[in-house]
Amino acid sequence: MRLSQRRRNGGLAPGRLRLLGRVGILGFAVLLARAAHLQIYDAERLKHIAENQSRAVVRLEPPRGEILDRNGRRLAVSAPVESVEVSPEEIEDRRRTARELARALNRPAREIFERLARGSSPRWVRRWISPRAAERVRELDLPGIRLRQEHRRYYPNGSLAAAHIGFTGHDGKGLEGLELLFDRELSGRGATLPVLRDARGWRLLLSDPQIAVRSARSVRSTLDLGLTDHAARVLETAVRRYNARRGSLFAMDPRNGDVLALAEVPSFDPNRFWDQSPDRFLARVFVDAFEPGSTLKPFTVALALEAGVVQPHVEFDCEGGLWRVRNRLIRDYRPYDVLSVHDILRVSSNIGSAKIANRLGSMRLVDGMRRFGFGTPTGSLFPGEVEGIVRDVREAQAVERANLAFGQGLTVTAAQLAAAGSILANGGRMVTPRLRLDSPPPEPGKRVISEETARSVLEMMRAVVESGTGRAAALPHHAVAGKTGTAQKVVDGRYSNESYVASFMGIVPVSNPRLVMVVVLDEPQKIHTGGRVAAPVFREVANYAIEHLDPQPEGI
Repeated sequence: MRLSQRRRNGGLAPGRLRLLGRVGILGFAVLLARAAHLQIYDAERLKHIAENQSRAVVRLEPPRGEILDRNGRRLAVSAPVESVEVSPEEIEDRRRTARELARALNRPAREIFERLARGSSPRWVRRWISPRAAERVRELDLPGIRLRQEHRRYYPNGSLAAAHIGFTGHDGKGLEGLELLFDRELSGRGATLPVLRDARGWRLLLSDPQIAVRSARSVRSTLDLGLTDHAARVLETAVRRYNARRGSLFAMDPRNGDVLALAEVPSFDPNRFWDQSPDRFLARVFVDAFEPGSTLKPFTVALALEAGVVQPHVEFDCEGGLWRVRNRLIRDYRPYDVLSVHDILRVSSNIGSAKIANRLGSMRLVDGMRRFGFGTPTGSLFPGEVEGIVRDVREAQAVERANLAFGQGLTVTAAQLAAAGSILANGGRMVTPRLRLDSPPPEPGKRVISEETARSVLEMMRAVVESGTGRAAALPHHAVAGKTGTAQKVVDGRYSNESYVASFMGIVPVSNPRLVMVVVLDEPQKIHTGGRVAAPVFREVANYAIEHLDPQPEGI
């Protein structure tokens, strides 16, 4: 009887069968309870998780605005371009796909395979490919490989003013220069678009919604493309000729502060910034401070004239070119005996400048240099602009005062030097370098020196070019005011007799200044004086500029 019953029950004893039944009922009850819990108590949470897995948000950005020069010529534009995206889960043979895709993109197969082999979510394989490469990829029709349209930034003029204009990253955001400074306006305001994601991760539009996107705005800069191009070519020639480490040029209109030209050598191609040396991205006229040397002397003279402690005809004994101040010997490039203030500036006497500073005093000298804008940013708002250094000097510090008088012991940028020169050019008022033409016109700056002092110093600087150290800057039909600079560089804590910064600050035309320009060559070889190295660059660029900006000759 028991044997037959066990056979009817599949070989199980009645007790075991009941136990299995109870376990089954209990398991079903647990599942039922769990289902009820998920449906009732966790419904909202699970719904939220499901929506997050199946829905996504795409950020839509308007095409980036253009950057133009002052005449409307394009400096930076955006254009549609295609990029390659991959969904690795759809690819059966990744090595074969990598080989075919590599041939289409003209890239190493190993590089493409590494992109395909990482993870399973969609990702970029190659951004911003050429139209020909895009057509080759399209013809392959590879599973899991798709082309996506983006907008790429193009710089039609290549390396011209690249450090000033800057560039954007792959995400379209400004990283340097004007692209960074005006990023918000150039970018506009984007919007988010909800999409569905399928099991492979590809995005599908939910509908055709109305999207609120604020159009990007173009920015018209103050740069003159023609003048900038000419300046860059002349500067590059000088850097090569004198085997200089680098060169910079900054030109502005002293009446309104408009930055008309900016050149850096060596430069870089912002269309391929990722292949370039980051050291070349710097707009050194704003971010590289140097000891100006004798280009600072006009401001020492201006402060002394303004304070009434000297007049242009007042004479000083220049000690035959060698003068001891405390424990230091101050030398002139050539030996001079008695020179007037006018001639001290004309021949660039260090000793004469130091003696003028003695009459002025340390406090008035330091405070005056700061009023000229040294030691503070120019106010241009250019990204990364440095302030330079003007240290306090006590009245008892005769050596430090003498150094400051002829441009040692402080640092300035080319932009600061040009802005300070503009004070001399516009009758004594501060002016801020302006980078954007379609911004409100600048308010009249505060008065730094009187018109009489400014005019007097301009006439002395005119003599520098006519018969002094700056003769190589002279123009045939326009009077030029200028000042040369030859500054020893500090190497290992001491002034070097081999490394120099050659510079020239020029203003033209003298009767109605339209242009202030600063040229700086870092470490020129063999010939290193500002009068022979930097002044000729000014002459070539200013000659083009003054004819370009104002074709009428100045009556001299």
